[in-house]
Amino acid sequence: MTYPPTSRTRLRKVAALLAGMVALVSAPLAAKQEPQRARNVILFLGDAGGLSTLNAAGILAHDKPQSLYIQSMPHIGLSDTSSTDRWVTDSAAGMTAIMTGRKTGNGVVSMAPGPGGAPLKTLLEYAEERGLSTGVVTNMKIWDATPAACYAHAASRKSKDEIFAQMLRPRFGNGVDILLGKGKADALASFSARGTSAQQAFTGAGYRFGDDPALIGSASRAVVLRDEDYAPLPAVSATVKQLARNPKGYFLMVEWDMHTDDPQAGLRHVIEMDDMIRQISAQAGKDTLILFTADHSFGLRLMGGKRGTPLQAQFDAEATKPGATPANNAVIPVDDGHSGEEVIAAASGPGAERVRGFFPNTQLFDVMLEAFGWR
Repeated sequence: MTYPPTSRTRLRKVAALLAGMVALVSAPLAAKQEPQRARNVILFLGDAGGLSTLNAAGILAHDKPQSLYIQSMPHIGLSDTSSTDRWVTDSAAGMTAIMTGRKTGNGVVSMAPGPGGAPLKTLLEYAEERGLSTGVVTNMKIWDATPAACYAHAASRKSKDEIFAQMLRPRFGNGVDILLGKGKADALASFSARGTSAQQAFTGAGYRFGDDPALIGSASRAVVLRDEDYAPLPAVSATVKQLARNPKGYFLMVEWDMHTDDPQAGLRHVIEMDDMIRQISAQAGKDTLILFTADHSFGLRLMGGKRGTPLQAQFDAEATKPGATPANNAVIPVDDGHSGEEVIAAASGPGAERVRGFFPNTQLFDVMLEAFGWR
């Protein structure tokens, strides 16, 4: 069929208009379908920070539910924490699963279960092999189970001297770039028993060594060990700033102790980490996967309290009653021990959409690996 010239012109204009509309619609869809990769990954680990602990801490601090920054993160799921030999995990097996994608037995640090289990390469070690910068920050001892599972491999989490040795002789990569935590006295004793000093050992391996977190801002490789608490946000912020200088990116694990055998301390640490996540998320930028989870839950429950009166005052009033103990506090009682229910995983940034539903803790390794584009 033949159209007159004016009709052909109109048809061409309509076709061009339709093509433009299709392009406008399809471009965002294509952008959404294009896989995003993270330049950096920050894993925030609340040790014993189960859902009930987060809930109680938020209400205690802010007198309203769902008041934590963690509770506003856009992607959430529930993670099974059981180990290969127990329904209730310890930190060694719990963190091994997150860092290696493999479950193991309680007490085992990043090694396969059973006698003679092989070392399991950790996400931090994958990052080291690919030239990224890496960091481990904790308010616990630097050789304890959670941080150790990032960089060491031991059949027993109690192998303190072996774990210290592996800080200097890593199995994969060239070792963590920034280590910050407690355990200064332990390090001094461990290296002294081998005829050297912690200062000599770490300096000889190319680290700045000391007990002042300000060292982090002055060296790309630093080990800061203390036996006292330190201000969390400035230290973590300085670590992020230092690691971000690497154009290839970085992996950082930040552990904050949320055990509530001392309820006030544990719940305070929840608020400290929550504030930290809020501010570090803004600092790190949109090319960073931010992931929060816990290695296991704990036997704390919010069991009482009336609205309209600060929950902290009600908790304190119960705690001062004659014969009061953490276990019989009518507002927030604590059964002193780990528990086996699923824990929350919350995420934002590239790859965060993979955190959803119920899943084993080993899947968090895959989430981080895929966010980097390594799978």
